[in-house]
Amino acid sequence: SIHGKWKFNWVKDADLRPSGFWATDYDDKDWGEMPVPGVWELNGYGDPIYVNIGYAWRNQYESNPPYVPVTGNHVGTYRKNISIPASWTGKDVFIHFGSVTSNIYLFVNGKFVGYSEDSKLEARFNVTKFVKKGENLIALEIFRWCDGTYLEDQDFFRFSGIARDVYLYSREKKARVTVRSEFFIDEK
Repeated sequence: SIHGKWKFNWVKDADLRPSGFWATDYDDKDWGEMPVPGVWELNGYGDPIYVNIGYAWRNQYESNPPYVPVTGNHVGTYRKNISIPASWTGKDVFIHFGSVTSNIYLFVNGKFVGYSEDSKLEARFNVTKFVKKGENLIALEIFRWCDGTYLEDQDFFRFSGIARDVYLYSREKKARVTVRSEFFIDEK
Protein backbone atom coordinates (compact mmCIF):
# COMPACT_ATOMS: atom_id res chain seq x y z
CA SER A 1 0.00 0.00 0.00
CA ILE A 2 1.15 3.52 -0.71
CA HIS A 3 -1.75 5.08 1.14
CA GLY A 4 -1.15 8.04 3.37
CA LYS A 5 -0.33 11.71 2.95
CA TRP A 6 0.97 12.75 -0.47
CA LYS A 7 2.31 16.20 -1.37
CA PHE A 8 -0.56 17.97 -3.13
CA ASN A 9 -1.19 21.08 -5.21
CA TRP A 10 -4.68 22.11 -6.36
CA VAL A 11 -5.65 24.78 -8.87
CA LYS A 12 -9.08 25.98 -9.94
CA ASP A 13 -8.18 26.47 -13.62
CA ALA A 14 -6.20 23.94 -15.64
CA ASP A 15 -3.81 26.50 -17.13
CA LEU A 16 -2.56 27.36 -13.61
CA ARG A 17 -1.28 23.84 -12.86
CA PRO A 18 2.43 23.50 -12.09
CA SER A 19 4.71 22.62 -14.96
CA GLY A 20 7.66 20.31 -14.51
CA PHE A 21 6.18 18.80 -11.32
CA TRP A 22 7.37 15.34 -12.38
CA ALA A 23 11.06 16.28 -12.15
CA THR A 24 12.92 14.64 -9.29
CA ASP A 25 14.43 18.02 -8.29
CA TYR A 26 11.11 19.94 -8.40
CA ASP A 27 10.57 22.01 -5.23
CA ASP A 28 7.21 21.05 -3.67
CA LYS A 29 7.93 22.40 -0.17
CA ASP A 30 5.07 24.93 -0.39
CA TRP A 31 2.51 22.29 -1.37
CA GLY A 32 -0.13 20.98 0.99
CA GLU A 33 -0.97 17.35 1.65
CA MET A 34 -3.80 15.11 0.51
CA PRO A 35 -4.76 11.75 1.98
CA VAL A 36 -4.63 8.91 -0.52
CA PRO A 37 -7.16 7.55 -1.02
CA GLY A 38 -9.11 10.75 -0.67
CA VAL A 39 -11.23 13.03 -2.83
CA TRP A 40 -10.54 16.74 -3.11
CA GLU A 41 -14.02 18.01 -2.37
CA LEU A 42 -14.14 16.24 1.01
CA ASN A 43 -10.69 17.54 1.92
CA GLY A 44 -11.17 21.28 1.38
CA TYR A 45 -10.62 21.64 -2.38
CA GLY A 46 -13.58 22.57 -4.61
CA ASP A 47 -17.22 21.63 -4.19
CA PRO A 48 -18.96 18.30 -4.76
CA ILE A 49 -21.59 18.32 -7.48
CA TYR A 50 -24.65 16.10 -7.50
CA VAL A 51 -26.74 15.88 -10.64
CA ASN A 52 -29.53 13.40 -11.23
CA ILE A 53 -30.11 14.13 -14.94
CA GLY A 54 -27.76 15.92 -17.31
CA TYR A 55 -24.10 16.80 -17.22
CA ALA A 56 -22.62 18.06 -13.97
CA TRP A 57 -21.05 21.09 -15.64
CA ARG A 58 -24.26 22.37 -17.25
CA ASN A 59 -24.18 25.56 -15.14
CA GLN A 60 -20.46 26.12 -15.83
CA TYR A 61 -19.92 25.61 -19.55
CA GLU A 62 -21.65 24.39 -22.69
CA SER A 63 -21.19 20.80 -23.75
CA ASN A 64 -19.04 20.50 -26.85
CA PRO A 65 -17.61 16.96 -27.02
CA PRO A 66 -14.76 16.10 -26.89
CA TYR A 67 -13.62 19.52 -25.64
CA VAL A 68 -13.41 20.39 -21.95
CA PRO A 69 -12.79 23.84 -20.51
CA VAL A 70 -9.60 25.20 -19.04
CA THR A 71 -11.45 27.65 -16.77
CA GLY A 72 -13.13 25.83 -13.90
CA ASN A 73 -11.40 22.54 -14.72
CA HIS A 74 -9.71 21.82 -11.40
CA VAL A 75 -6.35 20.03 -11.43
CA GLY A 76 -4.75 18.14 -8.57
CA THR A 77 -1.05 17.36 -8.73
CA TYR A 78 0.47 14.74 -6.43
CA ARG A 79 4.00 13.67 -5.46
CA LYS A 80 5.21 10.89 -3.18
CA ASN A 81 8.55 9.26 -2.53
CA ILE A 82 8.38 5.51 -2.13
CA SER A 83 10.95 2.80 -1.58
CA ILE A 84 11.37 -0.29 -3.75
CA PRO A 85 12.84 -3.24 -1.82
CA ALA A 86 15.96 -4.98 -3.10
CA SER A 87 13.99 -8.25 -3.18
CA TRP A 88 12.03 -6.87 -6.17
CA THR A 89 15.15 -6.64 -8.35
CA GLY A 90 14.62 -8.64 -11.55
CA LYS A 91 10.84 -8.75 -11.13
CA ASP A 92 8.08 -6.88 -12.92
CA VAL A 93 6.75 -3.97 -10.82
CA PHE A 94 3.25 -2.54 -11.16
CA ILE A 95 1.30 0.33 -9.63
CA HIS A 96 -2.45 -0.02 -9.19
CA PHE A 97 -4.98 2.82 -8.79
CA GLY A 98 -8.43 1.55 -7.79
CA SER A 99 -10.29 4.65 -9.01
CA VAL A 100 -9.06 8.04 -10.23
CA THR A 101 -11.46 10.76 -11.34
CA SER A 102 -11.43 11.84 -14.03
CA ASN A 103 -8.06 10.89 -15.50
CA ILE A 104 -4.43 10.37 -14.58
CA TYR A 105 -1.09 11.30 -16.10
CA LEU A 106 1.53 9.20 -14.29
CA PHE A 107 5.27 9.89 -14.01
CA VAL A 108 7.92 7.87 -12.16
CA ASN A 109 11.37 9.28 -11.44
CA GLY A 110 10.80 12.13 -13.89
CA LYS A 111 9.67 9.93 -16.79
CA PHE A 112 6.19 9.74 -18.30
CA VAL A 113 4.70 6.28 -17.68
CA GLY A 114 1.17 6.55 -19.06
CA TYR A 115 -2.33 7.95 -19.09
CA SER A 116 -5.71 6.54 -18.12
CA GLU A 117 -9.27 7.80 -18.02
CA ASP A 118 -12.29 6.01 -16.64
CA SER A 119 -13.19 7.26 -13.23
CA LYS A 120 -14.71 4.11 -11.75
CA LEU A 121 -12.33 1.47 -13.13
CA GLU A 122 -8.85 0.55 -12.00
CA ALA A 123 -5.76 1.82 -13.76
CA ARG A 124 -2.68 -0.37 -13.66
CA PHE A 125 0.74 0.55 -15.02
CA ASN A 126 3.85 -1.56 -15.50
CA VAL A 127 6.59 0.63 -14.00
CA THR A 128 9.40 -1.92 -14.14
CA LYS A 129 11.61 0.11 -16.47
CA PHE A 130 11.04 3.32 -14.47
CA VAL A 131 11.80 2.21 -10.90
CA LYS A 132 15.02 1.34 -9.15
CA LYS A 133 15.92 -0.28 -5.85
CA GLY A 134 15.54 2.27 -3.04
CA GLU A 135 13.97 5.74 -3.29
CA ASN A 136 11.63 6.54 -6.21
CA LEU A 137 9.36 9.48 -6.99
CA ILE A 138 5.74 8.94 -8.03
CA ALA A 139 4.19 12.10 -9.54
CA LEU A 140 0.77 12.42 -11.13
CA GLU A 141 -1.76 14.89 -12.37
CA ILE A 142 -5.56 14.55 -12.31
CA PHE A 143 -8.11 16.80 -14.05
CA ARG A 144 -11.67 17.16 -12.83
CA TRP A 145 -13.06 16.98 -16.38
CA CYS A 146 -11.69 15.14 -19.40
CA ASP A 147 -13.19 14.05 -22.72
CA GLY A 148 -14.22 10.75 -21.09
CA THR A 149 -16.45 12.66 -18.67
CA TYR A 150 -18.97 13.03 -21.49
CA LEU A 151 -19.62 9.30 -21.12
CA GLU A 152 -20.38 9.53 -17.39
CA ASP A 153 -23.87 10.97 -17.19
CA GLN A 154 -25.12 8.95 -14.23
CA ASP A 155 -26.75 10.13 -11.06
CA PHE A 156 -24.00 10.28 -8.45
CA PHE A 157 -21.86 12.81 -6.65
CA ARG A 158 -19.02 14.11 -8.80
CA PHE A 159 -15.89 13.91 -6.69
CA SER A 160 -12.35 14.29 -7.99
CA GLY A 161 -9.12 12.65 -6.97
CA ILE A 162 -8.03 9.18 -5.91
CA ALA A 163 -11.04 7.43 -4.42
CA ARG A 164 -9.79 3.85 -3.93
CA ASP A 165 -6.69 1.83 -3.04
CA VAL A 166 -3.26 2.61 -4.45
CA TYR A 167 -0.55 0.00 -4.16
CA LEU A 168 2.60 -1.39 -5.72
CA TYR A 169 3.28 -5.05 -6.32
CA SER A 170 5.87 -7.19 -7.99
CA ARG A 171 5.75 -10.57 -9.67
CA GLU A 172 8.15 -12.88 -11.37
CA LYS A 173 8.81 -12.01 -14.98
CA LYS A 174 6.70 -14.01 -17.39
CA ALA A 175 8.60 -16.65 -19.27
CA ARG A 176 8.63 -16.01 -22.96
CA VAL A 177 7.04 -18.86 -24.84
CA THR A 178 7.80 -19.50 -28.45
CA VAL A 179 5.06 -21.28 -30.31
CA ARG A 180 6.00 -23.15 -33.44
CA SER A 181 3.23 -24.15 -35.75
CA GLU A 182 3.57 -26.58 -38.58
CA PHE A 183 0.90 -27.13 -41.14
CA PHE A 184 0.81 -30.22 -43.29
CA ILE A 185 -1.25 -30.19 -46.42
CA ASP A 186 -2.29 -33.49 -47.81
CA GLU A 187 -2.05 -33.06 -51.55
CA LYS A 188 -3.92 -36.26 -52.42
